[in-house]
Amino acid sequence: MKPQLTILAISLALAGCGGSGGSDTSASTAPTYTVSGTVTAQNVDLQSKVCADINQNYMCDSGEPSSTANANGEFSITSTKKSILSVPLLAQVDTGITANSTSSSASSYAYIAAPGLQKNTGNEINGISSLLAGYGADGVTVAEGNNKLKAQLAKRGITISGDIQDDLSASELARLEQNIVSTIKAFKHSNRAFMLAQLSAKFDKSAADYVNGVLTNEEVVDFANFLEGELKAATALNDTGVIRYFSDIDDTQDVAEPQSSFPGQDAEYGFDKTELNTNTGNGFQFAKLDANGQVLADDAAQWSCVLDQRSGLIWESKTDDENSIQHKDRLLALELPGVVTPYDQDVDLATCKTKGDQVCTTQDYVEHINSINLCGKSDWRLPTFHEFYNLLDFGETETNSDGKAYGLTYKYFPHQTAGIDYTSYIGSVWNQSIIYNQYSNTAVDGGFYYNEIGTLGGDRGYISSLEIYSGDVDSSDNYDSYQFPARLVSLQGK
Repeated sequence: MKPQLTILAISLALAGCGGSGGSDTSASTAPTYTVSGTVTAQNVDLQSKVCADINQNYMCDSGEPSSTANANGEFSITSTKKSILSVPLLAQVDTGITANSTSSSASSYAYIAAPGLQKNTGNEINGISSLLAGYGADGVTVAEGNNKLKAQLAKRGITISGDIQDDLSASELARLEQNIVSTIKAFKHSNRAFMLAQLSAKFDKSAADYVNGVLTNEEVVDFANFLEGELKAATALNDTGVIRYFSDIDDTQDVAEPQSSFPGQDAEYGFDKTELNTNTGNGFQFAKLDANGQVLADDAAQWSCVLDQRSGLIWESKTDDENSIQHKDRLLALELPGVVTPYDQDVDLATCKTKGDQVCTTQDYVEHINSINLCGKSDWRLPTFHEFYNLLDFGETETNSDGKAYGLTYKYFPHQTAGIDYTSYIGSVWNQSIIYNQYSNTAVDGGFYYNEIGTLGGDRGYISSLEIYSGDVDSSDNYDSYQFPARLVSLQGK
């Protein structure tokens, strides 16, 4: 399972199938489950549509269990899906006419939320519950969200005893509640989970006082725009790509259905969660880009880059042409300006020596790709460890000619390195992961340690610490260290 390495890990647990909640428990009738509560937000139509956010994208999609609240904001949702008790509850509210809504993709609806509390009754949806749900969107438990929100309130002189979700309409929280709802209405970006998570984490850092006064529209819009800027600079988590389950009945083949004897498997959680008997997941959201950086149709046969729509990162596409500098298996020596100078013997074994060009190190390669403005970008660089690990698709089943499953989603990354055979794991490409917590009394002076990430077959996601030589190593007394290909990354909007 992919570790939680960057912000925005949306992994609220969905409860398994089965159990009982209806009066008819016969084999021919599925049990039903009910979740009810009240919309108590200020300045919204209480007769709002309320839904159980099964796919956790923080909007009410067609087919998700829902109902319409009455004039008092009271709602009740019934479904055969037990997960309605544990996923976020959303109230769909009209954003109204806002002067700042300049994006053509801006929705006329916003969604205030409440975390799934496993409560059949007594659920409450307002601005304060939305803050708790925002912490949940960032992978934080309700208990941890309570503690974080209490700490934020304490800085502004408000002390809440007990759990905040039990006192969401407290009078001392009224102004904060109103301001949070106003800010959610002002969001322009469709990545609602990220925006809500950032609002929860940073409302107390706004120049405007969210807690003790009612904000003007200008103050609300300014902070919403600030959070939009945070989105452009962030790297959010994808899921693992795993959508199938291990079965104790047939351990030679994964199955599509959750296994009651093995609960809590990876496929039951997060973006990868699918409905029974389907073979689709939403662990990754990629788009193909042409040479100018424009989005292509998803079935385009040729593309130059891939946009990770969840993280905002753009990834270089490789080729299968050995004469291209962007060939998937072109080997480079590591060079990070101001940090690592290239080692002579690694440069001598780079692909440039057999191709007769000058692109021998990772920095040479960065400069070349920037010089051609690939996909209209000139800020290409090596990815960080976290950025590349976030790209791994542990559910990919396509294999290379050696029968090794690919580590990246094949549909968007068909040309992946075959790797070299003298490292711990195969399929590695360079990242910026120099580490300083590794020690060996046999380490070479001028060398350093580096985290290699395996990307093929059973090595997908495994990490090995390698000693890499820099230009400070005496090449007369040592052989080469390592050479890997590189897959560069750029930030959308930069």
